[in-house]
Amino acid sequence: MKYLGVPITASRLTKIKCRGLADEILAKVHLWATKSLSFAGRARLISSVVFGMFNYWASIFLLPDEVLGSITKICGNYLWGDTEDSRKIPHISWQHTCLPKAQGGLGLKDFKMWNKPTIAKLVWEIPMKKDVLWVK
Repeated sequence: MKYLGVPITASRLTKIKCRGLADEILAKVHLWATKSLSFAGRARLISSVVFGMFNYWASIFLLPDEVLGSITKICGNYLWGDTEDSRKIPHISWQHTCLPKAQGGLGLKDFKMWNKPTIAKLVWEIPMKKDVLWVK
């Protein structure tokens, strides 16, 4: 069962339940692949749209590493211009791509590193915001 686009569950999410997020991102990337975009345009779409979709789920659930890896792979392949019939070797690693622009990266967020702090933010709000309805 889903509510507001995310599965409702009382336990930790499995990779099968999270597959919907990866499928949504893959559908967006396939749609964008038909357009002729520059490298900077592809990086901007990943930074804004894909990260927004991911951040919505990551602020609710601790996502499995396999799902985070598949999202990273989808974004990396799209960024470097890979298609099903031609593979391109990336010029720099994904970790270097995720560095801030001041350090020579592209300023993209690392999905694996971003998930835990967003969940920790929810845990932090429990003792700090006792008057908020969801905390009560």
